[in-house]
Amino acid sequence: MEFAMYAGFSDVLKEKGAIAAADRAAELQVTAVEMFEVAGAGHPSVIPDRESAKKVRAALNERGLHVCCWSAYADLYTDTDAEASLCRQAELACEIGSPFLHHTLLPGLKLGEDSPAFDEAVEKAVDAAARIAKYAEPLGITCIYEDQGMYVNGVENFGFFLREMKNRCRNVGVCGDVGNIFFVDEKPEDFFAAFKDDILHVHLKDYLRKKADRSPGYYWLPTKGGNWLRDTMIGDGIVNIEACVNILKDAGYSGALALENGHPEPFDIGVKQAMEAVGKYLR
Repeated sequence: MEFAMYAGFSDVLKEKGAIAAADRAAELQVTAVEMFEVAGAGHPSVIPDRESAKKVRAALNERGLHVCCWSAYADLYTDTDAEASLCRQAELACEIGSPFLHHTLLPGLKLGEDSPAFDEAVEKAVDAAARIAKYAEPLGITCIYEDQGMYVNGVENFGFFLREMKNRCRNVGVCGDVGNIFFVDEKPEDFFAAFKDDILHVHLKDYLRKKADRSPGYYWLPTKGGNWLRDTMIGDGIVNIEACVNILKDAGYSGALALENGHPEPFDIGVKQAMEAVGKYLR
C-alpha cells in the first residue's frame, strides 16, 4: 500500500501551478496524489484540458509521483450538467494517468418530508453513473464509488447501489472511505468487511463524535441518529484504523491510502501523524 496526498493537492495546483503542487506532494513524502474537481456548470476546472493534464503528469513523474485517482464531487439528482462534466473528467483522468474516476452520487439530498423516495433517487443515480462508467470504459478508466450522504450510505443502501451498478457495468468498484459511514451511525469496519473484494481505492480520515441536542461548535456536522461529528487528525478519533487495515491486508489490497485531511488542525502535522498512525499497522 502507498500513501497519497488527497486534500490540498488540487488547491495548491490551482493557486501555484503544476511544479509547486508536485513539489508540495514530494515534501510530504507521499508516492501518489489524488486529484479533486467539482462537476457541473459554473465550477471552474483545476485542470481544464488535456494539455494541462499532461503538464501535471510530467511534473509528478519527474519527482517519482503519480496520480492514483481522479476524484469529483457531483450531484447526479439535482445537477443536470454533472453527467457531461464527469464524462469530460474521465478523459482527463485517462490523460493524467489515473486508473480510477471516483465521483459522488447524491450528496446534496437531505432526508425530510419533501425529499425524494429512496428508490427514485437511487435509480436516477444508477442510470447516470452507468452511462458515465460506460463512457469511461474504452478509456481504460474504472469508476469507483464511496458510501456518502444519507441515500447511498450504510452497508445495506450502498450494497443495493453497487449490485445495480455491477449488473450494468464491468468497470466499477468501491472507494473505501473510513469516515462517511458514521453519518448514518454505522461502523467503517463493517463496510470494509462487506465490500472488501470490491475495494480498489481508500480514503483515510478521522472524526471526533459527540451526542448533543445542538451543534457543539464550529466544524461539527450532524448524523442521521442525532450525533455530531468533527474532522480530526487521523489517529485521534473514533475510526478503528487497525481493523480497517487488517481487512484490507487480508483481502490482498495493495492500492493507495489517500489522506483526506479535512481537519482544522495544522495540515502538515496531520499528514505526518496519519502516516505514522496508519504505518504501524502496515508493517
